[in-house]
Amino acid sequence: MGIDLFGNLSREYYNKVKDFDPEFAQWADHPVDTKFYFISSTLEPAEMTPGLKFIPNITYDDCPRDLDLVLIGGPLPSHRPPAADRFMKEAYPKTKVWLTTCIGSPWLASAGVLKGKKCTTNREFLPFVRQVHPETEWLDQRWVVEEKEYEGEGKGELWTGGGAGAGKTCFAHTLLTVNAYMTLGLSMIITYLNKNFDPGFVQKMALEAIAFEELALNQFYKTSRPTVLAVK
Repeated sequence: MGIDLFGNLSREYYNKVKDFDPEFAQWADHPVDTKFYFISSTLEPAEMTPGLKFIPNITYDDCPRDLDLVLIGGPLPSHRPPAADRFMKEAYPKTKVWLTTCIGSPWLASAGVLKGKKCTTNREFLPFVRQVHPETEWLDQRWVVEEKEYEGEGKGELWTGGGAGAGKTCFAHTLLTVNAYMTLGLSMIITYLNKNFDPGFVQKMALEAIAFEELALNQFYKTSRPTVLAVK
């Protein structure tokens, strides 16, 4: 779903839908030329949860390191391909913006690039990641924004989010009501887009298109949880 938000702001998407709604005309100067890389260890269909497969268009070894933005989802902790580890280590200082959702941040932490950073992850996994990656300060927040190392011009940005937004339009009401933490990754991405694009453009082209115009954008949880530490 996060990819849909970025994709809806691309020039390619805008050119395909601009004639369907007269209101789209006012945003003609806002779409950006976008190249999406869907990365995996090989170009064979890659399996995600729960059994969904996608077709990669580039491998970790061949993907450029100096990208504009990298978005990382949440594979299980057992999924740590060596090629992905190399890519993250090499691309992290060369790519300005990194965003993670759900348990994507522990994957990035496993590459050793989050030492000393304040981050978050899926709330259910906070006790686990605090044990596995104690070199990172894990906060109980919906999302966290930190400055990161960046070899190019300007400041690097690290955005880490909680539970990924998993709802389709037909499930949106149920997910937002019963299991709101699953939309945290989407809330973070929307906040990033509003910061870097015209909010009206984001609203019209991205949010209204997938019925998420009323998604809450609060960075902090409304409820607190006790800190749980495992004692050996």
